[in-house]
Parts: sequence; structure tokens; C-alpha cells
Amino acid sequence: AFAHPDCSPRGPVHHDTPSRVRRTQRHRREAWRSPPLPGDGAERTWDDDEGGAPLRCCLRDSRPGERVALVSVAPPGPRGAYAETEPVFLHADGCAGPGSSEYPRDWLPRRQVLRAYDEGGAIIGGELVEAGEDHVAAAERLLADPAVAFLHTRNVVHGCYMLTVRRS
Repeated sequence: AFAHPDCSPRGPVHHDTPSRVRRTQRHRREAWRSPPLPGDGAERTWDDDEGGAPLRCCLRDSRPGERVALVSVAPPGPRGAYAETEPVFLHADGCAGPGSSEYPRDWLPRRQVLRAYDEGGAIIGGELVEAGEDHVAAAERLLADPAVAFLHTRNVVHGCYMLTVRRS
């Protein structure tokens, strides 16, 4: 199962959030923003008329009419050549965070890439999970390798960071 870091996970893996978010228990846009890049106007906010944006702050898709932001973040974990700055969608005005301890139901119909990293933050493997396949089983397979310290999940087409998976 996947759980908010402050919940008790039922299974061998859980998703992780930055320490500032864990510490404050508030899922605000500021906790996710990376330092601006030179000449970067990376943040965009709008009223999402259609819905469907994968919201990283609460691990669900946006609903029509919600105000969302697209921001650049540096997800925790990868280091050196594997450190990345990536796009994520968030509620523009904050939210209460994840409402479930399960893998995000809204994201099961999405193709996802699970990237496996070692303790040093280097990529050492991965798996493509097709829409509707068992994302949790794929994570468990990758984490069965003792060299794997954590996983990142990303959307296949746009590469948006979705969540971090660690052994519980």
C-alpha cells in the first residue's frame, strides 16, 4: 500500500514528501517550489476548466474548476547527474494533502515509469507500468532488489514527477 508519510502503511512501500511538508503537515505550493532558474518564469496558475491534471500535493487528479499551478521542482533523492528539475501540478492555493493511504486511484489509468535509485541517488533500473496494471506490484518487484533505496514514478509522455516510493 502507499501511504502519506504520517500514516501507517499496510504494505511494504509508501510515498514520500519533502521534509518541509512532513514537518508542517501543510501542503502548500511554497513547500514544493524549487529555487527559480535564471530567466525562469516556470510557475503558471489557472482555473482548470477540464480537470485531470495530476496534483502532486494531494495525489489525485484535478477537478473541473479547481485553481491549479504548474511549478518546477527538484524531487528529493536523485543526486549528481541524476538530479532533475521537473514539472508538477499543485493546487494553487494549497490543500489538505492526500486523502487516502492507497496508491492514487486517479493515476492507475496512466502509464507510469518507475525509476529505481540506489542510496547514492543513481538510477539502477526501472519499469514501465502500463495503464491499468498493478503499480504496487511493480514497485514491490523493484524494491525486492536490496540495492534499490527508493523509486520515483513519472508520467511517460511529459515526464512529470508523481511520487517517491520507499520501503516502509
